[in-house]
Amino acid sequence: MRVDYIARKVTLDDDFRQLTEKKLAKITKYFNDILDMRVEVSQERHLHVVDLFVKGKDFDIKSTTQHKELNAAIQEGVDKLEIQARRAKTRLKDHKGRGGGAKMVQGWDVDVIEPDADNPSTPQIVERSSIPIRPMTIEDAIFQLEKNSDQFLVFRNASSERINVLYRRSDNQLGLITPEI
Repeated sequence: MRVDYIARKVTLDDDFRQLTEKKLAKITKYFNDILDMRVEVSQERHLHVVDLFVKGKDFDIKSTTQHKELNAAIQEGVDKLEIQARRAKTRLKDHKGRGGGAKMVQGWDVDVIEPDADNPSTPQIVERSSIPIRPMTIEDAIFQLEKNSDQFLVFRNASSERINVLYRRSDNQLGLITPEI
């Protein structure tokens, strides 16, 4: 574990560095992939200000403490970092632990439904998605569809206030579906 030290208006001796590294070792038990640890120590009037920064692959935590004694400031800072590390670890576990059936594909919620094992010849819905419907003119919709690689675009026609579907045909022309109500 490599720790970078920055001292302003304070001299740091080897005992302080060893104590700091011993205290910061508590943080390493929460994460395996710590990229950078930095300790900034400064003195403002009669207080020692300690800023601790820990940067990892999936997280960044920092704490700032002030105390009359340098060792007490380090201890308080490491205690704050430890609390943040615990929270970050639980957030990472909760976030990575969510598998569920829903997946995120290009900003759309997609539910994958397992095929029915009883009757494989019956068509099944295997993907369901929700898309935002924005009001736009037909010209704007054509521009949007040509701009991306989607096969269709659902939009609210600004002139008629009706839902329309603009789609790309197999001959690279565009088709427009306007439902009758």
